[in-house]
Amino acid sequence: MAKFIDCDSAEARDVYKLLISIVAPRPIGWISTVSENGVSNLAPFSFFNMMSMNPAVFAFSASLFSDLSKKDSLRNIEKTKCFVHNLVTEDLLLPMHRSAEELEYNQSEFAHVGLTPIPSHKISAPRVKEAKVNVECELLQIVSLGEKAGNGQVVFGKVLAIHINDESILSSSGDAEAEKIEYVSRLGRNNYLLGGRIQTESRK
Repeated sequence: MAKFIDCDSAEARDVYKLLISIVAPRPIGWISTVSENGVSNLAPFSFFNMMSMNPAVFAFSASLFSDLSKKDSLRNIEKTKCFVHNLVTEDLLLPMHRSAEELEYNQSEFAHVGLTPIPSHKISAPRVKEAKVNVECELLQIVSLGEKAGNGQVVFGKVLAIHINDESILSSSGDAEAEKIEYVSRLGRNNYLLGGRIQTESRK
C-alpha cells in the first residue's frame, strides 16, 4: 500500500521527521565558534555538507527556534565571520551528542562536555583538540530561507585551513582513508550510523 503526503497541507514537523529519516545518512557538521566576548561554542548540525571545490566551501543550516531566536552558532558567526568544522568519530559520539544540549549564551559547550578548545591558525574560532580533523572556515555569506520558526539560515564558509591531527588516517597520496576513520553520520530520530560497510566501485 502506498501513501501520498502533500507537504503544503501536512504539518511541517511531520514532514521534517519523515525527511530526516529518508535523507540519510547525513554528515555531521560539528561547528565551533566564539562570541565577541570570547565564549567558545560547540554544536552539531546534520544539515551540513561540502558545497564547492574551488574555492572549497562548507555549508550548514541553523534553523530558527520556535520563538524566532537564532542559535548561538549563528549569532557568533554573524559577529566574528568564522567557524570551524570538527570531524566526528566514534570516540567523540557522546560528547558530540551532548553538545547539542541548549545552554545559556554565556556557557561553553566545551566545558559542558569535557572537551578542549585550542586556537585556530587563521581565525578566532577555536578548534576541538580531541578531533582527528579540524577545518577552519571564513564566512562567505548567510542565506535566509525565511523568518518563521524552523526556517533555515544557511551559512556558507570558505575553507582556509585543514588540520590533520592524526596523520595515520592519511594515505600515501595525501587523502584520508575511509577504512582508518570511524565515521559517525546522522540518521532519523536520535540514531547514528557508525562506520558502515565500504563498497568500492571502479569508474568506467
